[in-house]
Amino acid sequence: MQAMIKIFIIFGGILILSGCKPVLDYSYLMQHPDVLHKEYVRCRGQSSMQCEGVVRAAEDFRMLVQQRSENPELFGLEIMQAQQKGEKQKVKIFYAVVKETSVE
Repeated sequence: MQAMIKIFIIFGGILILSGCKPVLDYSYLMQHPDVLHKEYVRCRGQSSMQCEGVVRAAEDFRMLVQQRSENPELFGLEIMQAQQKGEKQKVKIFYAVVKETSVE
């Protein structure tokens, strides 16, 4: 019985601790440019699988920022089209770009 309690406590602790830090996957990084920037700075000079994903996300985010600055009307149209298609992740990424590049 005590072994079961110990196992439960260990697995419960692991679940709680794993839920504390968000998973830094491509989609999360693209939606959170502040985290993306911090991870990009951290990854300079490193070559790991995670850092390759961070660099890819940073390049893609930079490309979207450039697209928005060069043709904001077309960028807005792309947001509308993604909304119509129900592409929620893509819309969140577009809004992250808008937020990052807007003057408040």
